[in-house]
Amino acid sequence: MPFSASLTSAISGLTSHQTVMDTIANNIANVDTIGFKASRANLGQAFDQILQNATGPSALSGGTNPIQIGLGVSVQSISSEMTQGNLETTGQTTDLALQGQGFFIVNLDGNQYYTRAGSFQFDAQGRLIDPGTGAIVQGKTADAQGNLPVGSAVSDIVIPFGQKSPAKATSYIKLTGNLDSSQTPLGTIMESNSVYAVDNGLTDVNNLLAANNGGGGNHIITGMVPDSTTLTMTVDGTAYTYTYVTSDSGTGKGDFHTLQDLLNEVNYSLNQQFGGSSPISATMGTDGSITFANTGATSHTLQITSTNPVLQTALNTATPNTLAATTGTLTTQQFSHIATSADLLVNLRNATGAGLGLVNNDNLDINGDVGGTPITQGVLQVNAAQTTYGDLANSVTSAFGISNATGTTIDPQTGALTINADGGTAHSVSNIDITDGTTTTAKFNGVFSANPGDWSQMQAATDVQQNISTTIYDSLGNQYNVTLAFTRDVTRPNTWTWKATASSPAVITGGGSGTAVFNNDGSLNTFTFNDGSTTLQINPRAAGNSANLSADLMSIQLNVGGAGNFAGLTQMSGASTTVSGQQDGYGLGVLNSESIDQNGNIIGEFSNGTTRTLGQVMLATFDNPGGLINKGNNLYGTSASTGDPIIGEAGSAIPTQVVSGSLEQSNVNLATELSNMIVAERGFQANAKVITTSDTLLNTLVNSIQ
Repeated sequence: MPFSASLTSAISGLTSHQTVMDTIANNIANVDTIGFKASRANLGQAFDQILQNATGPSALSGGTNPIQIGLGVSVQSISSEMTQGNLETTGQTTDLALQGQGFFIVNLDGNQYYTRAGSFQFDAQGRLIDPGTGAIVQGKTADAQGNLPVGSAVSDIVIPFGQKSPAKATSYIKLTGNLDSSQTPLGTIMESNSVYAVDNGLTDVNNLLAANNGGGGNHIITGMVPDSTTLTMTVDGTAYTYTYVTSDSGTGKGDFHTLQDLLNEVNYSLNQQFGGSSPISATMGTDGSITFANTGATSHTLQITSTNPVLQTALNTATPNTLAATTGTLTTQQFSHIATSADLLVNLRNATGAGLGLVNNDNLDINGDVGGTPITQGVLQVNAAQTTYGDLANSVTSAFGISNATGTTIDPQTGALTINADGGTAHSVSNIDITDGTTTTAKFNGVFSANPGDWSQMQAATDVQQNISTTIYDSLGNQYNVTLAFTRDVTRPNTWTWKATASSPAVITGGGSGTAVFNNDGSLNTFTFNDGSTTLQINPRAAGNSANLSADLMSIQLNVGGAGNFAGLTQMSGASTTVSGQQDGYGLGVLNSESIDQNGNIIGEFSNGTTRTLGQVMLATFDNPGGLINKGNNLYGTSASTGDPIIGEAGSAIPTQVVSGSLEQSNVNLATELSNMIVAERGFQANAKVITTSDTLLNTLVNSIQ
């Protein structure tokens, strides 16, 4: 009986299961090793012992199967499980993981190895290495322009420190946004000195001014309180009192609101005193004064007092207050009122109560500037009986070409002539000079001439303007500020003019101004340069700019969008949102940091905001990655069964994604390994039991022989 066969089989089982346990133990030991790939021991049946060969069938009997006994088990292979491990984020840019097949390529001591463990760093020489082994990561290093060599073999990835990104001169400026079509430019408002007119007796007393007979200044009558302010006239000792009211109730009622009301009351009282036919009468003269005349044979005394001292001063004639017989007269000061459009020009007075001296057939010359250019002289001929202050206002509006509805007005509070020019500096009004050109005597100059103090600017003309500023760079990286000022053209619809300026010492040598015209829907129609240029030309080497003597002249495209679209500049109602979208220039930059994309490209980020490819991590894959030889330290070497490495770029030649800031963890499944360990342990125990059982049988056989 071949007891030795059972022992041989059991011993092979013990040996094989020990190998399985060794494999499991190694997997568990590397459960936290980055990039580790688990191994699996594959067992196979050993040789069989044939006790009886098989026979074929015959005509009289069937065939028989062979009788064979197995002689144990052996380890057929130990294979690596190249499945994907979980990725763990580290935040370290140079920590790399592979999502997919393939290996990083490293060089250690002149030998090329492969690994899935991507814990890399840059060393003192700028080489990307594995800091644990010193192995240098292989790939491609870009040239100064960021170009990767094509078709070259892999080599050490070297990113030298202190790399620079050269300056680039600005070649275009992109303008986007909206120019607000609803904004209204302001116009010049010019106001003359106050203007008054001879009173006709019908004006509210509270709005009157009384000039003394010597023209020594106007007294503005204020403080007239309705139903309270009174005026008392005493004639030959008989007093008559009149009360100022808001609305006159009629002659003989003892109240008044205007000078005419007061004269009516005074004459009524005089007639009453003298029996219906008074020798004394009060009349308003053409110069605005009130005259008390006595046509009787005897003289009379007259005195006027008022609770309003200004009105009393204007009406009360000085001593003597006696009206002489037959031809005696007493005259008050001259009354004026704030000038209105209905007042005749010949009745106008200045602030001191002096008349302007205009007479019939005088010609008024109207001169001034609009937008800095002298106007064509306007002329207004004075008709003493017809030409009004309002006619002068209309003539001024016409002479200065004012088109707005307000035009030239007369201030109801001061009587001043107020010119309301059209909006925008193109319509600004200045150097106003209205004079009497008929004679050499300056009659009108005290109010409307160009003499200092005659006119006050109440509002300056302003344009609707939007400034767009951006920083540009010359070929040496020097910065300049360029501003494009867009100004709404008030003389043409849907049109804006623009003008460019550059910060010193750079100067604009061409294409510095132009026009932007928009369609009725707000889209751009045309954008033109005044000098026929197609670009904005700047000389950074202006006199005195010694720092830029070698900088290139600049020619900058202004990208404002296409005609008829809304991608660039527009003109619509709404806030002005015009901004400088972008420009393509930049100054000198130094390398600040690196990043690595999914294709393994190492991207340098420079202080001037530019980026450039510095290198690329290359990958390798194999027809049979399971044939790789583990060299320790997470490194693999090739063997005869792997085939030659296939080297290429991630994402194209090799369908794998490089994940920066992550590491691939071990693909060991601890639960599976523990389950496999239990199975291996039971297998080992069972084989050991076979040996003890075979030993018992042999011992029984030996004892039976004795």
